[in-house]
Order: sequence, then structure tokens, then C-alpha cells
Amino acid sequence: MTHVTDALCSFALNTNFGDIPEDVIHEMKRILIDGLGNAVGGIASDKGKIGLSFAGKVGGTPEATVLGVGGKISAPMAAFVNSELLNGLDYDPIPHIPPILIPSVLAVAEAERADGKSFLTALTIGHDVAARLNGVLGSVMMSSIAKYGKTPDVFGNSNENMLGAAIGNALLMKLDHARMAQALGISAYFCPLPVCRDWESTLPKTMIKYAPVSWCAQGAVQAAMIAREGYTGNAYTLDSEYGFPVIYCRENVWDPDKVIEGLGEKWAVRNTMFKPYPCCRFLHASLDVFYRLKAAHGFSPESITAVRCHTGAFVAHPDQYAVSNQIDAQFSGPYNIALAAFGYTPGPQWQDKRCLTDPTVHDFMQKVTMHVAPEYSELKKTEPGSFYARVEIDLKDGTTLVDSTDYPRGSNTGATRISTQELADRFRICAGVILPDHKIEKALDIIQHLEDYDSLDPLMEALTL
Repeated sequence: MTHVTDALCSFALNTNFGDIPEDVIHEMKRILIDGLGNAVGGIASDKGKIGLSFAGKVGGTPEATVLGVGGKISAPMAAFVNSELLNGLDYDPIPHIPPILIPSVLAVAEAERADGKSFLTALTIGHDVAARLNGVLGSVMMSSIAKYGKTPDVFGNSNENMLGAAIGNALLMKLDHARMAQALGISAYFCPLPVCRDWESTLPKTMIKYAPVSWCAQGAVQAAMIAREGYTGNAYTLDSEYGFPVIYCRENVWDPDKVIEGLGEKWAVRNTMFKPYPCCRFLHASLDVFYRLKAAHGFSPESITAVRCHTGAFVAHPDQYAVSNQIDAQFSGPYNIALAAFGYTPGPQWQDKRCLTDPTVHDFMQKVTMHVAPEYSELKKTEPGSFYARVEIDLKDGTTLVDSTDYPRGSNTGATRISTQELADRFRICAGVILPDHKIEKALDIIQHLEDYDSLDPLMEALTL
């Protein structure tokens, strides 16, 4: 039998900062720039604000910092609130590892007084473990969409990333192999139910989204904490006949050999897909094409009579014209196309009350229709990372503009790759909702040189008022 648990724990315990390739550390820093910017910008979201209110009431031993507003609370609660903030704008990369991993490992690193190298090591290893589990267990969603045009009746989306975060936390706590395995097993039992299909079919869209990321982040901290105290779970639930993979995903997709293939050589962080827009990734290719046509032809919103977006089947929002809250907005193709048409800057602005209630935006939404493109599923068969989209725009002068793309920006390959400069600029936009410019620039500099710091205190000071 393949022992996934032992392989993952041995990988974590035997990998030092110097063992991780430079390009992998560089990519992890890019994810950190993206994630921390999203978290501070998430203060503009109702989801983030409620998280802040809740965390302020619970508090706890001052161990870890609340991003943006400052102040220290317990590590589990800091992981909770910072996760709500990071996921608030739906700007986080694909797969959705950062909202669970970064707040969790950041809180533990601060509580354990870790240096920059230790933090980056735990973050990178935790990300790799999470991505490996996500790549296998999460495949059921994409394969079902490609085959049936819908998601499975029972599936989870990103909950399993908390297992990777638990590994990173156990590493920072200096747990041995046996207790690290316990942290992994406990976090698997903490993992929420695979109720993503239920969330998809609910209107209005709810703040808990496709996964309760804040609980996953908090649970990953607590799993490692109680494992350190001697608490036990099924340490080998990833290898058990009736264990986590069977419970979490009833489709027969579990492949233990694939999970551990190339550990320490094939780093999943290299495949991260960044988002240029604060909305569901399934909408990005259509937005890319719309922006490209707009740049080429310079049309105004008033000159458009119809916009037809042809892309993959999208079931995360049952009625994309019903936009009454920020989460509705994040999963509505017509809404986001309307914002692109009117020139709103991608970022917190896309979900503020002005946009959500702008009658001209809602009127324009009625011109936008979403259609399933057969090319989407066909291309997925040979190019799994593709997100085909074709956009047709009818203008009042009788002209129809047409363009298409196979890959959205941020796919991290070739011309689609988002530069570090663009990520830094986006960090400035998001963090600018609360932080002054000098702190924003200081935070960016620290992240780029994090391995040189003996503690995370300077970073936390730069990321808070």
C-alpha cells in the first residue's frame, strides 16, 4: 500500500529552505504579494468586515496580527479573520489555496516567532501538499463540467487545502513525524462537508462561498496545536480503506501515487493561476476578450447593443442577472462585463456599493448573455488548463466584433503570465483602501527580501495601521 501520510511528512521534515529552487521561492513570494494585498483590500468587503467584528469579540491570547487594522489576537482566531479578509474580494488565485494556507501559516509563524526563511519554507511546503491533494480530489469538478456540463451532485472545492496548511503549521511548531501525521489526520477530520453543489444552487449567493475558508484556516492551526499537546486522530486517514478520500469525494478519483509523485522535484506552486479580476475564474477569459476588443476598437458602453459570451458551462450562479450583494457580483458574468464596459478599475471598487447599485450597470447587464461553447469542453480534453471563451459584440452601427482566447491571463504560461510588477501594482490598489503609501511600499520590499528577516514583526508593522 502507498503510504501517502509518511511520504508527505518525510518530505516536509527533510526539506530545508536551501533545498527549494529559487524560482519556486520567487513564485511563493508572488503568491504572498497577491494574497496579503487581497487580505488588506478585503476590508472593503462585508465578508471581511464581519470577520473583523467576530474576531474582535473572541480575541484570545495576543499571538498573531489582524491584517490591515492591527492588534493581536489568538493564532487560530487571527487565521480565521485574515482568511475572511483574503477571500473577501474573490481575488485569490487558482487553486484556492492562499485563503486557507497564508492566514493559517502566517498566524503560526508569528506565534512561534519564526524567521523569514522558516516561514517561506513552511508556506511553500504547505502549498505543495495542498496543491497535490487539490489536484487529485478537485479533478472531479472539472471532469464533470467537461463531461456533463455541470458539477457533481456531491463535491468539495478547496476544503482539503487545510491539510496542507496543517503540515506547514506542524513544521513551524517543530513537531516530529508522528505528531505531524496526527496534525494531518486531525485536520482531515476537521475538514468541512463537500457541500459545494448546495452552495452553487443557493440565491442570493452566501458569504461562506464554495468553502468555509476561514474555518479551514482556523482548523489547520488548531489541528497542529492540539497534536503538539498529544491529541490523536487517525494519523493515516489518507491511507485508510474508509478514510478521508472516500468520505470527502465519492467519485473514484483518488490516486495516492499521483499525490506523492515527484515530491521535492515537481513543485505545484509553479502552476498557480493568478486572477486579474476579482471574480470567479470561469468568467476571466470572457473578460480578457472583451477588454481586448475594447482596446482595439474604442467603443463606448452606449454604442453596444449586445454582448454574447461563449464559454464553459457555469453553474455557480443560478441567475447571473440577480446581483444584490458582493458575492452575487463575484459570480455574475453580465455584471463584471458591465463594469469592464464602464471602465471601473478591477479591485475593491468592483464590489463597492456604488457599483452594486448603479442603475446604468444593471441596465447594461441586460445586453449581456452567457452561452455554452462546445469548443470549451473539446479543448479541455487536450489542454486541461484552458478556459476557452469567444465574445461577440454588436454595435449600433451594425458592426459585430468577434474575438476568442484559449487561455485567460494569469495562467502563468507564456504571454498569459502576470508580471510581478502587475501583482505589485494590484497590491497597491487593494492595500490602498486602508494603508498609507509608505507602508505599502515597505511591505512590498519586505516580502521580496523576506528570507533576510529574523522575524515577521517588520512585515506585520508594514501591513497594519
